[in-house]
Amino acid sequence: MTQTAIIVGAGIGGLAAARGLEAAGWQVRVLDAAPEPGSLGAGVSITSNGMAALDALGVGDAVRGAAVRALPEGVFTDQGTPLQEGMHADSSVVHAIHRSTLLDILRGEREIETGMRVAGASDGERGRPSVTIEHGAADPDSSDARSERERRKDRARGTKLGRRLHRLLEPGDDPIDRRAEARATRAQVRSLASSRFETLEADLIVGADGIDSAVRSALWRRARTDYSGATAWFGIVQAEADSPAGPRMYLGRGAAFGMEPIDGGRISWWGMAFARMGRRADDEIEAAVRQFDDWAPEVRDHIAATGSSSITHRDLFSLATRLDSYHRPGVVLVGDAAHAMLPTLGQGGNATLEDAATLGILLEDHPLEQALAGYDRARVERTQRMMHLSERVARVNTRMRMPALVAARNGLLNLTPALATEIASDWMLAWRSPRSAD
Repeated sequence: MTQTAIIVGAGIGGLAAARGLEAAGWQVRVLDAAPEPGSLGAGVSITSNGMAALDALGVGDAVRGAAVRALPEGVFTDQGTPLQEGMHADSSVVHAIHRSTLLDILRGEREIETGMRVAGASDGERGRPSVTIEHGAADPDSSDARSERERRKDRARGTKLGRRLHRLLEPGDDPIDRRAEARATRAQVRSLASSRFETLEADLIVGADGIDSAVRSALWRRARTDYSGATAWFGIVQAEADSPAGPRMYLGRGAAFGMEPIDGGRISWWGMAFARMGRRADDEIEAAVRQFDDWAPEVRDHIAATGSSSITHRDLFSLATRLDSYHRPGVVLVGDAAHAMLPTLGQGGNATLEDAATLGILLEDHPLEQALAGYDRARVERTQRMMHLSERVARVNTRMRMPALVAARNGLLNLTPALATEIASDWMLAWRSPRSAD
Protein backbone atom coordinates (compact mmCIF):
# COMPACT_ATOMS: atom_id res chain seq x y z
CA MET A 1 0.00 0.00 0.00
CA THR A 2 1.37 3.41 -1.00
CA GLN A 3 2.31 5.59 1.95
CA THR A 4 1.10 9.19 2.04
CA ALA A 5 2.79 12.41 3.11
CA ILE A 6 1.61 15.97 3.62
CA ILE A 7 4.32 18.57 3.17
CA VAL A 8 3.63 21.93 4.78
CA GLY A 9 5.38 24.69 2.86
CA ALA A 10 6.17 25.14 -0.83
CA GLY A 11 9.58 26.74 -0.49
CA ILE A 12 12.92 25.15 -1.29
CA GLY A 13 12.61 22.60 1.52
CA GLY A 14 9.04 21.60 0.79
CA LEU A 15 9.47 21.17 -2.96
CA ALA A 16 12.80 19.37 -2.57
CA ALA A 17 11.29 17.05 0.03
CA ALA A 18 8.39 16.33 -2.33
CA ARG A 19 10.86 15.17 -4.97
CA GLY A 20 12.74 13.02 -2.51
CA LEU A 21 9.61 11.36 -1.12
CA GLU A 22 8.08 10.71 -4.53
CA ALA A 23 11.33 9.07 -5.65
CA ALA A 24 10.96 6.85 -2.59
CA GLY A 25 7.48 5.80 -3.76
CA TRP A 26 5.40 8.02 -1.49
CA GLN A 27 2.18 9.81 -2.47
CA VAL A 28 2.66 13.49 -1.64
CA ARG A 29 0.52 16.60 -1.13
CA VAL A 30 2.20 20.01 -0.82
CA LEU A 31 0.29 22.70 1.10
CA ASP A 32 1.18 26.38 1.27
CA ALA A 33 -0.42 29.27 3.13
CA ALA A 34 0.21 31.83 0.39
CA PRO A 35 -2.62 32.53 -2.06
CA GLU A 36 -0.36 31.55 -4.97
CA PRO A 37 3.08 29.94 -5.39
CA GLY A 38 5.86 32.34 -4.46
CA SER A 39 8.05 33.88 -7.16
CA LEU A 40 9.86 36.64 -5.27
CA GLY A 41 13.14 36.37 -3.46
CA ALA A 42 16.86 36.89 -3.81
CA GLY A 43 19.70 34.83 -5.14
CA VAL A 44 20.63 31.42 -3.75
CA SER A 45 24.27 30.34 -3.56
CA ILE A 46 24.44 26.60 -4.13
CA THR A 47 27.74 25.19 -2.97
CA SER A 48 29.11 21.73 -3.71
CA ASN A 49 27.17 20.07 -0.89
CA GLY A 50 23.90 21.57 -2.15
CA MET A 51 24.67 20.44 -5.69
CA ALA A 52 25.35 16.90 -4.46
CA ALA A 53 21.94 16.94 -2.78
CA LEU A 54 20.29 18.24 -5.94
CA ASP A 55 21.94 15.42 -7.90
CA ALA A 56 20.45 12.94 -5.42
CA LEU A 57 17.06 14.58 -5.99
CA GLY A 58 17.42 14.24 -9.77
CA VAL A 59 17.59 17.93 -10.73
CA GLY A 60 21.30 18.71 -10.45
CA ASP A 61 21.86 19.03 -14.18
CA ALA A 62 18.82 21.29 -14.62
CA VAL A 63 20.14 23.64 -11.93
CA ARG A 64 23.64 23.63 -13.44
CA GLY A 65 22.12 24.56 -16.79
CA ALA A 66 20.32 27.58 -15.33
CA ALA A 67 22.75 28.84 -12.68
CA VAL A 68 25.91 30.93 -13.00
CA ARG A 69 28.97 28.87 -12.09
CA ALA A 70 31.85 30.80 -10.55
CA LEU A 71 34.55 30.75 -7.90
CA PRO A 72 34.36 33.31 -5.06
CA GLU A 73 36.43 36.38 -5.91
CA GLY A 74 37.53 37.16 -2.38
CA VAL A 75 36.89 39.44 0.58
CA PHE A 76 37.36 43.25 0.52
CA THR A 77 37.19 46.15 2.93
CA ASP A 78 34.25 48.53 2.72
CA GLN A 79 36.47 50.75 0.56
CA GLY A 80 37.26 47.95 -1.90
CA THR A 81 40.76 47.06 -0.68
CA PRO A 82 41.44 43.30 -1.01
CA LEU A 83 41.61 41.42 2.29
CA GLN A 84 41.65 37.82 1.08
CA GLU A 85 42.18 36.47 -2.41
CA GLY A 86 39.61 34.41 -4.27
CA MET A 87 39.15 30.66 -3.98
CA HIS A 88 40.74 28.17 -6.37
CA ALA A 89 39.60 24.66 -5.41
CA ASP A 90 36.82 23.01 -7.40
CA SER A 91 35.03 22.28 -4.12
CA SER A 92 34.61 26.05 -3.63
CA VAL A 93 32.65 26.56 -6.87
CA VAL A 94 29.29 28.25 -6.37
CA HIS A 95 26.24 27.88 -8.63
CA ALA A 96 24.23 31.06 -8.09
CA ILE A 97 20.58 31.17 -9.13
CA HIS A 98 17.50 33.24 -8.46
CA ARG A 99 15.28 31.66 -5.85
CA SER A 100 12.26 31.68 -8.18
CA THR A 101 14.26 29.87 -10.89
CA LEU A 102 15.28 27.20 -8.39
CA LEU A 103 11.70 26.84 -7.16
CA ASP A 104 10.45 26.42 -10.74
CA ILE A 105 12.95 23.60 -11.31
CA LEU A 106 12.06 21.87 -8.05
CA ARG A 107 8.33 22.29 -8.61
CA GLY A 108 8.23 21.04 -12.20
CA GLU A 109 4.61 20.21 -13.05
CA ARG A 110 3.61 19.73 -9.42
CA GLU A 111 0.32 21.06 -8.13
CA ILE A 112 0.61 23.14 -4.96
CA GLU A 113 -2.46 23.52 -2.78
CA THR A 114 -2.37 27.21 -1.87
CA GLY A 115 -4.31 29.22 0.71
CA MET A 116 -3.88 26.33 3.19
CA ARG A 117 -2.73 27.87 6.45
CA VAL A 118 -1.84 25.34 9.12
CA ALA A 119 -3.57 26.14 12.41
CA GLY A 120 -2.37 23.06 14.29
CA ALA A 121 -0.70 19.69 14.03
CA SER A 122 -0.60 16.41 15.91
CA ASP A 123 1.91 13.59 15.80
CA GLY A 124 1.24 9.89 15.43
CA GLU A 125 1.68 8.92 19.05
CA ARG A 126 -2.06 8.27 19.55
CA GLY A 127 -3.20 7.81 15.97
CA ARG A 128 -2.31 9.02 12.50
CA PRO A 129 -0.39 12.31 12.35
CA SER A 130 -2.43 15.22 11.04
CA VAL A 131 -2.54 18.93 10.30
CA THR A 132 -5.49 21.24 10.82
CA ILE A 133 -6.03 23.65 7.93
CA GLU A 134 -7.77 27.02 8.16
CA HIS A 135 -9.62 27.81 4.95
CA GLY A 136 -9.93 31.38 3.75
CA ALA A 137 -7.02 32.64 5.84
CA ALA A 138 -4.98 35.58 4.61
CA ASP A 139 -1.40 35.09 3.46
CA PRO A 140 0.47 34.98 6.80
CA ASP A 141 3.26 37.15 5.40
CA SER A 142 0.97 39.95 4.22
CA SER A 143 0.68 43.23 6.11
CA ASP A 144 -3.08 42.71 6.41
CA ALA A 145 -2.56 39.34 8.09
CA ARG A 146 0.08 40.72 10.45
CA SER A 147 -2.21 43.60 11.45
CA GLU A 148 -5.11 41.22 11.94
CA ARG A 149 -3.02 38.97 14.17
CA GLU A 150 -2.20 41.94 16.35
CA ARG A 151 -5.85 43.01 16.54
CA ARG A 152 -6.92 39.49 17.46
CA LYS A 153 -4.21 39.28 20.09
CA ASP A 154 -5.37 42.56 21.66
CA ARG A 155 -8.99 41.51 21.92
CA ALA A 156 -8.39 37.84 22.75
CA ARG A 157 -8.17 38.46 26.47
CA GLY A 158 -10.92 36.94 28.55
CA THR A 159 -12.30 33.47 29.07
CA LYS A 160 -10.84 30.44 27.35
CA LEU A 161 -14.03 30.09 25.35
CA GLY A 162 -13.81 33.73 24.35
CA ARG A 163 -10.26 33.28 23.11
CA ARG A 164 -11.38 30.32 21.01
CA LEU A 165 -14.10 32.44 19.43
CA HIS A 166 -11.71 35.31 18.74
CA ARG A 167 -9.34 33.06 16.85
CA LEU A 168 -12.23 32.09 14.60
CA LEU A 169 -13.33 35.63 13.77
CA GLU A 170 -13.11 36.69 10.16
CA PRO A 171 -10.89 39.74 9.49
CA GLY A 172 -13.02 42.84 10.00
CA ASP A 173 -15.47 41.30 12.47
CA ASP A 174 -16.35 43.37 15.51
CA PRO A 175 -14.80 42.44 18.85
CA ILE A 176 -16.83 40.30 21.20
CA ASP A 177 -17.39 41.78 24.65
CA ARG A 178 -17.14 39.84 27.90
CA ARG A 179 -20.90 39.31 28.21
CA ALA A 180 -21.03 37.92 24.67
CA GLU A 181 -18.16 35.61 25.54
CA ALA A 182 -20.03 34.34 28.56
CA ARG A 183 -23.15 33.63 26.47
CA ALA A 184 -21.25 31.75 23.76
CA THR A 185 -21.82 28.02 23.88
CA ARG A 186 -19.40 25.26 23.03
CA ALA A 187 -21.80 24.17 20.27
CA GLN A 188 -21.45 27.61 18.67
CA VAL A 189 -17.68 27.35 18.80
CA ARG A 190 -17.72 23.86 17.27
CA SER A 191 -20.10 24.96 14.51
CA LEU A 192 -17.94 27.93 13.58
CA ALA A 193 -14.79 25.84 13.68
CA SER A 194 -16.17 23.09 11.47
CA SER A 195 -17.03 25.58 8.73
CA ARG A 196 -13.51 26.99 8.53
CA PHE A 197 -11.20 24.21 9.64
CA GLU A 198 -10.36 20.81 8.19
CA THR A 199 -8.12 18.08 9.57
CA LEU A 200 -5.95 16.20 7.09
CA GLU A 201 -4.25 12.91 7.99
CA ALA A 202 -1.30 11.13 6.41
CA ASP A 203 1.38 8.61 7.27
CA LEU A 204 3.95 11.41 7.50
CA ILE A 205 3.75 15.17 8.06
CA VAL A 206 6.76 17.16 6.84
CA GLY A 207 7.15 20.61 8.39
CA ALA A 208 8.93 22.67 5.75
CA ASP A 209 7.24 25.94 6.67
CA GLY A 210 10.21 28.05 7.63
CA ILE A 211 11.51 29.76 10.71
CA ASP A 212 7.99 30.54 12.00
CA SER A 213 6.88 26.95 11.39
CA ALA A 214 3.34 26.19 12.53
CA VAL A 215 4.20 22.49 12.66
CA ARG A 216 7.14 23.13 14.96
CA SER A 217 5.08 25.51 17.13
CA ALA A 218 2.43 22.83 17.61
CA LEU A 219 4.76 19.98 18.55
CA TRP A 220 7.99 21.59 19.76
CA ARG A 221 6.32 24.12 22.00
CA ARG A 222 9.44 25.33 23.79
CA ALA A 223 11.33 26.23 20.63
CA ARG A 224 11.99 29.95 20.30
CA THR A 225 13.51 32.24 17.69
CA ASP A 226 15.89 35.07 18.49
CA TYR A 227 16.79 38.37 16.83
CA SER A 228 20.39 38.39 15.64
CA GLY A 229 21.00 42.10 16.19
CA ALA A 230 21.26 42.64 12.43
CA THR A 231 18.90 43.71 9.69
CA ALA A 232 19.40 42.97 5.99
CA TRP A 233 18.45 44.17 2.53
CA PHE A 234 18.33 41.82 -0.47
CA GLY A 235 18.25 43.15 -4.03
CA ILE A 236 18.31 42.04 -7.65
CA VAL A 237 19.75 44.29 -10.38
CA GLN A 238 20.90 43.90 -13.95
CA ALA A 239 24.67 43.36 -14.22
CA GLU A 240 26.77 46.49 -14.70
CA ALA A 241 30.26 47.05 -16.05
CA ASP A 242 31.69 46.93 -12.54
CA SER A 243 29.72 43.85 -11.52
CA PRO A 244 31.73 40.88 -10.23
CA ALA A 245 32.14 37.66 -12.20
CA GLY A 246 31.83 35.61 -9.00
CA PRO A 247 30.69 35.95 -5.40
CA ARG A 248 32.36 38.84 -3.57
CA MET A 249 32.13 40.08 0.04
CA TYR A 250 32.88 43.45 1.64
CA LEU A 251 33.37 43.97 5.39
CA GLY A 252 33.03 47.25 7.31
CA ARG A 253 32.25 48.45 10.82
CA GLY A 254 29.16 46.60 12.03
CA ALA A 255 28.10 45.81 8.47
CA ALA A 256 28.79 43.47 5.56
CA PHE A 257 27.86 43.45 1.88
CA GLY A 258 27.94 40.71 -0.75
CA MET A 259 27.02 40.27 -4.38
CA GLU A 260 27.19 37.59 -7.04
CA PRO A 261 26.03 37.02 -10.64
CA ILE A 262 22.90 34.91 -11.11
CA ASP A 263 20.84 33.69 -14.08
CA GLY A 264 19.28 36.20 -16.47
CA GLY A 265 22.33 38.50 -16.59
CA ARG A 266 21.50 39.75 -13.09
CA ILE A 267 23.35 40.45 -9.87
CA SER A 268 22.01 39.40 -6.50
CA TRP A 269 23.25 41.54 -3.62
CA TRP A 270 22.70 41.63 0.12
CA GLY A 271 23.67 44.05 2.84
CA MET A 272 23.67 43.31 6.59
CA ALA A 273 24.03 45.90 9.33
CA PHE A 274 23.82 46.11 13.11
CA ALA A 275 20.42 47.61 13.94
CA ARG A 276 17.60 47.65 16.44
CA MET A 277 14.78 45.26 15.65
CA GLY A 278 11.71 46.50 13.81
CA ARG A 279 12.98 49.63 12.10
CA ARG A 280 11.34 50.26 8.74
CA ALA A 281 11.61 52.94 6.05
CA ASP A 282 9.13 54.21 3.48
CA ASP A 283 11.86 53.80 0.83
CA GLU A 284 14.06 50.78 1.54
CA ILE A 285 16.42 51.56 -1.35
CA GLU A 286 17.09 54.97 0.16
CA ALA A 287 17.62 53.33 3.54
CA ALA A 288 20.14 50.88 2.07
CA VAL A 289 21.93 53.68 0.20
CA ARG A 290 22.18 55.60 3.48
CA GLN A 291 23.60 52.58 5.29
CA PHE A 292 26.32 52.00 2.67
CA ASP A 293 26.78 55.58 1.41
CA ASP A 294 30.55 55.70 2.13
CA TRP A 295 31.38 52.21 0.86
CA ALA A 296 33.16 51.24 -2.37
CA PRO A 297 31.65 52.77 -5.56
CA GLU A 298 30.51 49.40 -6.93
CA VAL A 299 28.58 48.73 -3.72
CA ARG A 300 26.77 52.07 -3.92
CA ASP A 301 26.15 51.68 -7.67
CA HIS A 302 24.45 48.30 -7.34
CA ILE A 303 22.17 49.45 -4.55
CA ALA A 304 21.20 52.66 -6.35
CA ALA A 305 20.43 50.76 -9.60
CA THR A 306 17.93 48.45 -7.86
CA GLY A 307 14.25 48.91 -8.65
CA SER A 308 11.79 49.35 -5.80
CA SER A 309 10.09 46.06 -6.66
CA SER A 310 13.41 44.18 -6.55
CA ILE A 311 14.45 44.92 -2.99
CA THR A 312 13.33 43.28 0.23
CA HIS A 313 14.21 44.14 3.81
CA ARG A 314 13.93 41.97 6.87
CA ASP A 315 15.37 41.61 10.32
CA LEU A 316 17.48 38.49 10.70
CA PHE A 317 16.35 35.83 13.16
CA SER A 318 17.61 32.35 13.93
CA LEU A 319 16.27 29.41 15.90
CA ALA A 320 17.64 30.07 19.39
CA THR A 321 16.47 26.70 20.73
CA ARG A 322 18.64 23.79 19.65
CA LEU A 323 16.27 20.89 19.03
CA ASP A 324 17.41 17.53 20.35
CA SER A 325 15.44 15.78 17.62
CA TYR A 326 13.94 16.88 14.31
CA HIS A 327 11.14 14.33 14.41
CA ARG A 328 8.15 13.13 16.39
CA PRO A 329 6.16 9.96 15.61
CA GLY A 330 5.03 10.48 12.02
CA VAL A 331 6.27 14.10 11.85
CA VAL A 332 9.59 15.52 10.67
CA LEU A 333 11.04 19.02 10.24
CA VAL A 334 13.25 20.12 7.34
CA GLY A 335 15.08 23.36 6.56
CA ASP A 336 14.49 26.49 8.61
CA ALA A 337 11.70 24.81 10.55
CA ALA A 338 14.36 22.57 12.09
CA HIS A 339 17.52 24.67 12.10
CA ALA A 340 16.98 28.25 10.95
CA MET A 341 20.45 29.79 10.81
CA LEU A 342 21.80 33.21 9.95
CA PRO A 343 22.76 33.71 6.28
CA THR A 344 26.41 34.53 7.01
CA LEU A 345 27.69 31.15 5.74
CA GLY A 346 25.35 30.97 2.75
CA GLN A 347 24.38 27.49 3.94
CA GLY A 348 20.70 27.79 4.88
CA GLY A 349 19.45 26.69 1.46
CA ASN A 350 22.19 24.10 1.02
CA ALA A 351 21.46 22.49 4.39
CA THR A 352 17.78 22.41 3.44
CA LEU A 353 18.56 20.56 0.21
CA GLU A 354 20.67 18.10 2.19
CA ASP A 355 17.72 17.54 4.54
CA ALA A 356 15.36 16.76 1.68
CA ALA A 357 17.75 14.40 -0.11
CA THR A 358 18.64 12.61 3.14
CA LEU A 359 15.01 12.15 4.11
CA GLY A 360 14.03 10.78 0.70
CA ILE A 361 16.88 8.29 0.60
CA LEU A 362 16.23 7.03 4.13
CA LEU A 363 12.49 6.62 3.49
CA GLU A 364 13.25 4.63 0.36
CA ASP A 365 15.64 2.32 2.18
CA HIS A 366 14.02 1.92 5.62
CA PRO A 367 10.65 1.71 7.41
CA LEU A 368 9.26 5.08 8.54
CA GLU A 369 10.34 5.27 12.18
CA GLN A 370 13.75 3.78 11.42
CA ALA A 371 14.19 6.33 8.65
CA LEU A 372 13.26 9.22 10.97
CA ALA A 373 15.73 8.03 13.59
CA GLY A 374 18.41 7.85 10.90
CA TYR A 375 17.47 11.36 9.77
CA ASP A 376 18.24 12.68 13.26
CA ARG A 377 21.60 10.95 13.29
CA ALA A 378 22.49 12.38 9.91
CA ARG A 379 21.18 15.93 10.36
CA VAL A 380 21.06 17.20 13.93
CA GLU A 381 24.77 17.45 14.77
CA ARG A 382 25.80 18.66 11.30
CA THR A 383 23.18 21.40 10.97
CA GLN A 384 23.65 22.66 14.52
CA ARG A 385 27.36 22.95 13.89
CA MET A 386 26.47 25.16 10.92
CA MET A 387 24.11 27.20 13.10
CA HIS A 388 26.84 27.80 15.67
CA LEU A 389 29.39 28.83 13.05
CA SER A 390 26.94 31.17 11.30
CA GLU A 391 26.41 33.00 14.60
CA ARG A 392 30.15 33.33 15.16
CA VAL A 393 30.59 34.81 11.69
CA ALA A 394 27.69 37.20 12.33
CA ARG A 395 29.43 38.47 15.46
CA VAL A 396 32.55 39.18 13.45
CA ASN A 397 30.68 40.79 10.54
CA THR A 398 27.95 42.87 12.13
CA ARG A 399 28.64 43.17 15.86
CA MET A 400 32.27 44.20 15.57
CA ARG A 401 32.13 47.99 15.54
CA MET A 402 35.16 49.26 17.49
CA PRO A 403 37.80 50.50 14.99
CA ALA A 404 40.62 48.64 16.74
CA LEU A 405 38.74 45.33 16.59
CA VAL A 406 37.75 45.90 12.95
CA ALA A 407 41.40 46.57 12.09
CA ALA A 408 42.44 43.38 13.90
CA ARG A 409 39.81 41.35 12.03
CA ASN A 410 40.92 42.77 8.71
CA GLY A 411 44.57 42.10 9.51
CA LEU A 412 43.82 38.48 10.40
CA LEU A 413 41.91 37.96 7.15
CA ASN A 414 44.76 39.55 5.20
CA LEU A 415 47.18 37.03 6.71
CA THR A 416 44.93 34.00 6.15
CA PRO A 417 45.50 32.31 2.77
CA ALA A 418 42.42 31.42 0.78
CA LEU A 419 43.62 27.80 0.82
CA ALA A 420 43.39 27.74 4.62
CA THR A 421 39.79 28.93 4.44
CA GLU A 422 38.98 26.27 1.84
CA ILE A 423 40.49 23.54 4.04
CA ALA A 424 38.62 24.79 7.10
CA SER A 425 35.29 24.68 5.27
CA ASP A 426 35.85 21.29 3.67
CA TRP A 427 33.65 19.50 6.25
CA MET A 428 30.75 21.81 5.41
CA LEU A 429 30.95 21.44 1.64
CA ALA A 430 31.26 17.64 1.63
CA TRP A 431 27.75 16.22 2.07
CA ARG A 432 27.53 12.46 1.73
CA SER A 433 24.44 10.45 0.88
CA PRO A 434 23.25 8.14 3.69
CA ARG A 435 23.86 5.26 1.29
CA SER A 436 27.54 6.12 0.94
CA ALA A 437 27.78 6.51 4.72
CA ASP A 438 26.44 2.97 5.09
